[in-house]
Amino acid sequence: MLNRRGYASTTRKGVPLVFRCKIDYYLQDEDMNGVSAAVGTDFASTLDVFGCQNNWVMRNAAVKFHAAREKMFSQAGIKKRDRGAYAHEIRYNYNANADTWLTPIDGDGDAFTGGTWDVSKLSLDDDADVQLKLVGQGTDESADWSASALQIGFSYLSSRGQVPDDSNVETSTSPTSRSALMQLLSSDGPELATTDDIRTTSQGEQDNPPYDQWADDDINMDITEPVLLGRALASLGAGYGSCIVDIPFGLAGVKASLHDAAGTSVTSSGTVCVEVLDIYEMQG
Repeated sequence: MLNRRGYASTTRKGVPLVFRCKIDYYLQDEDMNGVSAAVGTDFASTLDVFGCQNNWVMRNAAVKFHAAREKMFSQAGIKKRDRGAYAHEIRYNYNANADTWLTPIDGDGDAFTGGTWDVSKLSLDDDADVQLKLVGQGTDESADWSASALQIGFSYLSSRGQVPDDSNVETSTSPTSRSALMQLLSSDGPELATTDDIRTTSQGEQDNPPYDQWADDDINMDITEPVLLGRALASLGAGYGSCIVDIPFGLAGVKASLHDAAGTSVTSSGTVCVEVLDIYEMQG
């Protein structure tokens, strides 16, 4: 908020924006309250930052859904001037519809209002609106379905044609093992047995798609899982930790955990400070 670098999760073409942030974690809150109970040895606290995957699947999914949303408006005859002033990009949820967000506080410990952040919806039926999320369980769209939020990576992969398990399969007779061109193009003119071996090897490696493909009734895939973007570690001896993370779409889940050698159950106050260092387009 202090930087005022922008709020959008994507460009106006739907390409996801990645927010590079410096996250500072202090074991005291703004009133200097810290650990509320005695702890054992080796006490430490971690602040984990989770987010969606930064890859071509999520990039393509966002671009496709942006195009689908624009087509939805176009088919309904709704021009851009008839839409909300801030409806140029999709506003995503993190892992569920109608997510709530952490609110920055001012120097007195009071919350900044920050205005109203309403999440985008897609209308598929007369009375069925669906929101979009970045992580979490997918929805099987192979038959009639209903959902309050769709995980965009899962929906994108399930909409694509499936790559066969062997993407470079060829018949045993084509090309012929005695091909003149194959021998001429070989610098040393390999023996026929060697050529056959090379072909056999080439057909058995690197021909499977290097990503988890959609399958019927499989609503939990690699692309639906959050990944750990970064971790800040603070300990009783040094009650401060920091990390720099790249956050796709600018949306992340943050979780603080407390640990000590004795497994002591304690609660702790803490302060999380986020500074946006850079915003760039996801490469995929």
